[in-house]
Amino acid sequence: MILGRTSSGAIKTKSDGGLRAVECACCGPQDFQPCRDCAPFSGNFTFSLTGDQVDITEEFQYPPIICPSDNCNLVPFPNIPPRTCSDFWDAFGPGAFGTNLYLININRGSTNGGLSGCCWTLALDVSGTFEFEFMGFPDICSVNGSGSVDITSLNPAGSYPFTISAQCDPFGPPTDFNFTVTVS
Repeated sequence: MILGRTSSGAIKTKSDGGLRAVECACCGPQDFQPCRDCAPFSGNFTFSLTGDQVDITEEFQYPPIICPSDNCNLVPFPNIPPRTCSDFWDAFGPGAFGTNLYLININRGSTNGGLSGCCWTLALDVSGTFEFEFMGFPDICSVNGSGSVDITSLNPAGSYPFTISAQCDPFGPPTDFNFTVTVS
């Protein structure tokens, strides 16, 4: 049997002197699901955030680390399965007019949005009000932005830079705020 293509680009096999169309059985799963089809990873992530005006007063990891009983020496503690495909973290901090919100999430994904290329997608969302000095005068920046990065290694541990732009009111220029998310 010989593989070939027709003039229209269809895959054909040549047998007994004639051509016939065949299905491509070697192209991989047509319903690619990163949590199912990517190499397994077993672990729990810890996140930290640093950057311009980051002041965290309260943070939450998901699922929350809760002692399941009075005996917190259980193995493995705390009986929450490892997060193999996604993880989430929220933090709150004081802002110029209230509370700033920082959200980090990591999910298994595809590097090309298609049927191949396993990766982790790390995302940072920031919203709130930052104080800013423009031409010697205080200004307020309303920040509401996000960014993401694809991590192609099996273990996504590392530090990743993010830049989120905001428009400062009332007359300030667009301003970039820099953050670093560390995954461990």
